[in-house]
Amino acid sequence: MSAWLSRNKKTPVIGVDLGSGFIKMAQFKEEQNSLKLVNFGVLSVPEGAIVEGRIEKTKETVEILKELISFHSFIGNRIVANVSGQLVVVKEIIMDVLPENELDEAVKWEIEKFLPFPMDKAAFDYQILNEIIEEGRVNKLNILVASAPLEVVELTAELFKMANLDPVAVEVEPFSILRLLRFDPEFSFENEVLFPVINIGYNYTSINMVDKGMVRFSRTIPTGGRKITDSIASALGKSFEEAEEIKIKELDLTKESPLTKATMALFDGLSLEIKRSINFYFNKFNDGKTMDTAILIEGGSANIKGIEKYIETSVGYASGVNRLFTNIARFDSNLFTKEYLFEMAPMFSVATGLALRGHTLKSVAKKKVPQEQAESVLAYKKG
Repeated sequence: MSAWLSRNKKTPVIGVDLGSGFIKMAQFKEEQNSLKLVNFGVLSVPEGAIVEGRIEKTKETVEILKELISFHSFIGNRIVANVSGQLVVVKEIIMDVLPENELDEAVKWEIEKFLPFPMDKAAFDYQILNEIIEEGRVNKLNILVASAPLEVVELTAELFKMANLDPVAVEVEPFSILRLLRFDPEFSFENEVLFPVINIGYNYTSINMVDKGMVRFSRTIPTGGRKITDSIASALGKSFEEAEEIKIKELDLTKESPLTKATMALFDGLSLEIKRSINFYFNKFNDGKTMDTAILIEGGSANIKGIEKYIETSVGYASGVNRLFTNIARFDSNLFTKEYLFEMAPMFSVATGLALRGHTLKSVAKKKVPQEQAESVLAYKKG
């Protein structure tokens, strides 16, 4: 796939994050071994247009894609998109050492045990992370698997073609998140630090464990920004639109108020799931030993006032909002202010990571991180 991209660099790709509440786009171009932001944009989608990653209202979604492309003057029509939701599976498995032709079939059999849909309806790929040496010889293989429903992947690719766009790749969400971390010049994978990346989406929150430059574990829970807004609307007797504005402008998790009381059960539940996921990771992947841990929060609800402090206190690990978008590229000050980019950065983390696919910079190449992981474990590849 990387070779295909290198032969087709006439225009940089546009990253398209297909969310249940919003569609986000971002694009960068390379100039003198640095990145420059071309543009980014977001539009809301009609209720029920995208459900569990499935496109339920094709015509309306196609029109939104066309409007975003036209209004924001993106370069070209080559896009990289994501599939996300509870049906997306990212899992690490241990396999015996086998010849390549036998390993493919063995991985299929192993994947079938934990897929929430039939194997013949799955799009999947895998990558060998490392070899496990026992008694002086390679005895096992540590393999990362990514899978999504084949129908969802194919319909997503077809959707973009209907919007006159060229889908270069459709990948599962955790790897776009990883790619963004790789491109931040100040971010290092060399220390023994676990980075749980918490992406609070519209309907779901994904919890992604990044360790030594690799996504080692990912899960999705059914709590997102919509439930937070619904709880405010119910408690205050407001419309959804009014409650959404109140959430953005007034909700502050550091203060006691009817707003925080209305949403506290949701944030308590979210914090509990984050803590459980971290503890599971320590037990499953680190022999039960704890690690230095730094939580990154992103997504549309990451700008809720006090959310990083609340999660830090509740979970017990340092937490911050993912605004790496502002670190990776230069921008035209006539088009954007730094304050605006700072505010929008958490919402565009996935779109940014998708847009970075195919870009290679010397500063990134110097990082001691398996760069191929974020390029090869995919749900769909063109051709």
